[in-house]
Amino acid sequence: MRLQTFLATVAPVREYQENRMDQDIQQLLSERRYDEALEQLVDRYRHKVFRLAVAMLRDPGLAEETAQEVFLKIWRALPGYNGQASLSTWLYAIARNTCLSQIRYRRLRVTVTLEEPAARTASASQPDSGYLDVRRHMEELPEVQRQVLALFYLQEKSYDDVAALLDMPVGTVKSHLHRARRALADRLR
Repeated sequence: MRLQTFLATVAPVREYQENRMDQDIQQLLSERRYDEALEQLVDRYRHKVFRLAVAMLRDPGLAEETAQEVFLKIWRALPGYNGQASLSTWLYAIARNTCLSQIRYRRLRVTVTLEEPAARTASASQPDSGYLDVRRHMEELPEVQRQVLALFYLQEKSYDDVAALLDMPVGTVKSHLHRARRALADRLR
């Protein structure tokens, strides 16, 4: 119970700090100081974008490349940012769409080496730690449930933010989150 009380007091402070930083970045954008705005965006969001990319792509190396591509796209799009969506929503939409494009591209270019099947069999027979077990089960979930879990838990987005990023109603986000939690719990038993 104390943890919930603590988290309830910390969340508004963190939200205020994040809003203040977004306002600082928006001020730089209004002054057309794109280099400084990008620098602050990268400092503030690079880890979150990387975690989102890892959650969606399930490959840290590819996630790193994709995160760099995301910030390149953001750099190009900064002059056109109109402030209709919050900076974080706008940035995560670019990150999510870039990851989805990468997933589509990878599906088109499926190649298998002779060593891959043996490596999969060997790694599947080794016991996983709890964290790896959760990650493995998370990968087995439908794409939309994985995305909702990643945004809600790994990126610490609110229901409203997840709904905006995935372009779906809040109730649908809650439903996907519930189903994903239930599926993970069943698989981990």
